[in-house]
Amino acid sequence: MCQPTSKKMESSKNDLVRLRLLIADDQPRVRQSLEALLTALRWSIPSPTDYPIDIIGKADNGQQLVEQVQTLRPDVVVLDLPTHASAQHHFLPGSKWDGLAAIRTIKSRWPAVRIVVLTMYATDRAAVLSAGADAFLLKGCPATELLEAVMPAPPDSLGGEEGAA
Repeated sequence: MCQPTSKKMESSKNDLVRLRLLIADDQPRVRQSLEALLTALRWSIPSPTDYPIDIIGKADNGQQLVEQVQTLRPDVVVLDLPTHASAQHHFLPGSKWDGLAAIRTIKSRWPAVRIVVLTMYATDRAAVLSAGADAFLLKGCPATELLEAVMPAPPDSLGGEEGAA
């Protein structure tokens, strides 16, 4: 019997596995739009490998994101929090974390959480992936690319995650 490797994906007997997703963006309208888009996409482009998406939370800064990941235990985080050099004026040292700090913290504490970064800053790619993000997409990419990045790999392509506990 094939099952996704993520322990947090919820299912009950004879039910579909549900993908628990958390959205993080510093703009409220973007958070709302992402929620609407992911919900609409999930129902308009069904495939045998897709799982119903439950939006379980939203965060507007890195600190709040890490707190929600700890509390809500999502399978996937879709995030666009400032990571670029010009973001330094948004965050005072010791206050709300930027996106890179949040990615590093989440991956060090909860490595099974998939992090998909959706941003308009192409220059952030290397830093974001180096911090541990699983996927990097530019805003304006085809919606199907976002959905593919959010969905777990089909069971046939999942390798056993050695060392994961």
